[in-house]
Amino acid sequence: MFTIVQFSPTGNTAYIANLLSKHLNTSNIYPLEHTAPETLVDSEHLIILFAIHAFNAPKTVMRFVRALPQNKFKKISLIGVGCSDLWVNYGASTEIRKILTDKSYQIVVDEIIAMPLTLITIFPENVIKDQLKKAYDITQILASNILNEVVSHKAIPFKSHLLSNIGKIEPVAARFFGLELYAKKSCNQCSLCVRECPEHNIQLKYSVKIRFGFKCIMCMRCIYNCPQKAIAPRISKFIPIKNGYSIDRYV
Repeated sequence: MFTIVQFSPTGNTAYIANLLSKHLNTSNIYPLEHTAPETLVDSEHLIILFAIHAFNAPKTVMRFVRALPQNKFKKISLIGVGCSDLWVNYGASTEIRKILTDKSYQIVVDEIIAMPLTLITIFPENVIKDQLKKAYDITQILASNILNEVVSHKAIPFKSHLLSNIGKIEPVAARFFGLELYAKKSCNQCSLCVRECPEHNIQLKYSVKIRFGFKCIMCMRCIYNCPQKAIAPRISKFIPIKNGYSIDRYV
């Protein structure tokens, strides 16, 4: 009855998606970046969960939504996952909603869940614990709304739209961030980053050298998931959390 796709660069969204799948009693859960929309199992209700980047949905998610065929699902729900569930992120689903509405999809739930910050710095332990407790409770509520088809949308104030539009500058900066990434001597060419980059921005050249292109979305997956901790930016060292980020530390 339910199909879940999730885009989770650092694990936060995957955590929420797994919670939701248990509440909805479905095993139809897929990584969005590795899933062609037309290959999804037909079901009544598609749920799209995505990490919020700079007050917007990442282009990986937007590409998936644009490729979604008409009439494949009867209903769709959207859950954005960011470091805040306040007005700053309310405009994150605006473009997605427009695309889906143009395709005549009915949107049931369109909400945001706050999870720990995964960029620049990390929240204090007590804040993280409070966020995880609240995220669990809200996921349960949203699952109930989805099951009972209770429409749940947030009002989007003008300031949210404004911030969302300003945030659209970020993808340009992300491209340059990708260009300054490099693999240290500790890299063992395991190719995990190559396989898992959602934008196919990383290549293993001649089986000896990791190369980064101009399609980065600054999702941090390659930096934080590298087993050797070998990937780093040359200049923007202030951007990633020094010791990486893993939701497994807290749950």
